[in-house]
Amino acid sequence: MKKSIAFLAVISVLLLSCNTPRYMYSPSAQNVPVLVKNGDSKLAANYSSDLSGYPFTSTSPAGETKKSNGFDLQGAVAITDHFAIQANYFNRTERNGGNDDNYLDSTVINYKRKLTEFGIGYLKSMHRHDKVMFQVFGGAGKGNFRFTDRGKDQNNIYLLRSHEADVLKVYVQPAFLFRIRENFSMSVSTRFSFINFSNIKTDYTQTELESYQLNDLPLGYRVFFEPAFTNTFGFNKLPGVKFEYQFLTALQISDRTIDYRSFNFSLGILLDIPKMFKTGAGKETD
Repeated sequence: MKKSIAFLAVISVLLLSCNTPRYMYSPSAQNVPVLVKNGDSKLAANYSSDLSGYPFTSTSPAGETKKSNGFDLQGAVAITDHFAIQANYFNRTERNGGNDDNYLDSTVINYKRKLTEFGIGYLKSMHRHDKVMFQVFGGAGKGNFRFTDRGKDQNNIYLLRSHEADVLKVYVQPAFLFRIRENFSMSVSTRFSFINFSNIKTDYTQTELESYQLNDLPLGYRVFFEPAFTNTFGFNKLPGVKFEYQFLTALQISDRTIDYRSFNFSLGILLDIPKMFKTGAGKETD
């Protein structure tokens, strides 16, 4: 009897482990603006990806089911020497595949995500020449995450499932910036993201919701710890124009777990509009 129970437990674990994850969260690029004084600004467009599949091509080989890319639009402006505001827009198109031989799982899952955020921050110089800066931003955003799920039932008949949820995000984002030169800076930052799901619409069965960790989504916030490294650089001959890349990881630290994407790479261009038209803006200062 005990051997039978143990055997059934092992089979159950194996079946559940075969489930392809339904990713309910994907991290956005962090907006870590290099703001030193009143009037400094940032307007950025970033390509973002978790580097799965074929992230830098417009087409993928037939049958490829891994994809997670999109863009992040970011803006920030220092309204005094110590306070700033920021706004972000996050958009992702994603895909991951399932096991075609397992009716409990899916063949292809396609995602669409969008989220708009607004925040306010505090800025503090840690060096008399502003070589080291500390900043902390906090804010909130709202958006929508949805996906469609094409799979098979036990009779090998294709089924279509869908899941949609409104998302509320609250975040706190401290960072240290190191301005090596006027046109070259690095930052080490982290972000605590509190994610809440509501207004859920789905045609998954209750058993499927439980198997895919989707049954208790409305019950409290999911919390993520998200450290990042960012490098921003420019050229003296292009005043007000800079480039930026960022590596970010995400780790869930809340009790109630969900499947999520744990990495984001972003690459983009930044504009500081006032500096673009300021005389002598291309000269480097120490």
